[in-house]
Amino acid sequence: MAVADFGGKVNGKPIEIVFADHQLKPDVAISILRKWYDVGGVDAVVDLTTSAIALAARDISLERNKVVLNTGAATTALYREQCSPNSVMWSMDNYIFGHDIPKQVLLKGRKKWFLIVTDYAFGHGLQALITETVQANGATVVGAVRHPLAASDYSSFLLRAQSSGADVLAFANSQGDLAQSLKQAREFGLDKSMQLVAPANGFHTVLSLGLDLAQGMLVAEPSYWDLNDETRAFARRFRETTKKPPTGGQVLAYSAITHYLKAVSAVGGPVDGKAVVRRMKEVPVSDFAMKGTVREDGRFLYDVLVTTVKKPSQSSDPFDVYNITGSIPAADAFAPLAGSPCPLVK
Repeated sequence: MAVADFGGKVNGKPIEIVFADHQLKPDVAISILRKWYDVGGVDAVVDLTTSAIALAARDISLERNKVVLNTGAATTALYREQCSPNSVMWSMDNYIFGHDIPKQVLLKGRKKWFLIVTDYAFGHGLQALITETVQANGATVVGAVRHPLAASDYSSFLLRAQSSGADVLAFANSQGDLAQSLKQAREFGLDKSMQLVAPANGFHTVLSLGLDLAQGMLVAEPSYWDLNDETRAFARRFRETTKKPPTGGQVLAYSAITHYLKAVSAVGGPVDGKAVVRRMKEVPVSDFAMKGTVREDGRFLYDVLVTTVKKPSQSSDPFDVYNITGSIPAADAFAPLAGSPCPLVK
């Protein structure tokens, strides 16, 4: 849709989209990118779901002077320790999930936290950030366990949480892992004695869980299809093809690609990836849903919505899942430049 809305061409040349499934394996992703860059003439890559894959893509893209549009990974390393002059980050990240959403729960007086963590870079980073936020606000992490990616049984982890005395159970995982662990937590009745928090999840996860399981969860979103007239108009077009409205991540992909194409047009072509990214940082981002700026470290800054998942009785449509309860200003939503280890920060 971003390419079609841009007119299908940039600087007189047709825009071609290719895609592949990396199967959540960094080595597969690198093999795909190497072939795309060296043989396929690909100039930019978007999405890159999972932090490990995005970090691996960062290196080869810098080496080949290609552009990385991160809309699927959440590690803050992508704009801090591992920032790159060839990369920009549109996706929400662990700073939001580990700082801003926990603060909303802490304001309710919940003081004892137990964490269930997915055992790879994303989960480790989120665990550290949640722990830092909890402790900085006078509360305590009384326990934490790590589980392998795509685990099937979480009962032993949940029993440890149940016996810990915690009043908050935070899930530092996502997608299938969250769905299964949250389902089992409710089956164990943990939602009766603990606040269940899943800070790193959004619209697609809520839909897969269903409102019976997800109700009451706090969720941060970059956008929501039912936010205003512009988002509803885009959602109507989107649903003509997909039969459902866009997720926040899909809106971010549209925004990142649109801004990238504007930059390619301005610099006269996509060949010099660094020049394209410099241009992306020079002009504001403005599209139907996203407004903001790209900082010198490659972090796209925008206001973040805070939502609460509705009860089934409150929903009037299968995709009517959120009550908008507030927003986090762009200046506060993302890790600050002060003290950043990114070498691009002067």
